[in-house]
Amino acid sequence: MMIHYTTAQALGQARLAELRHQAQRDALARAAGRARRARRQRASQRPPAILAALTRRARPPRPA
Repeated sequence: MMIHYTTAQALGQARLAELRHQAQRDALARAAGRARRARRQRASQRPPAILAALTRRARPPRPA
């Protein structure tokens, strides 16, 4: 049994579309992972809010 040319062409185009869609999903997932890691790194470099508030209160005011 042979597949008609137009059927084979339609199946090939559908496969290509699925591969493109999958590549786009993968790229978005990688970008989201990088953004999450960057947020975590920035958050770990900042002092906790309570410590920052205490430090601000402990420092004497700067002369104007």
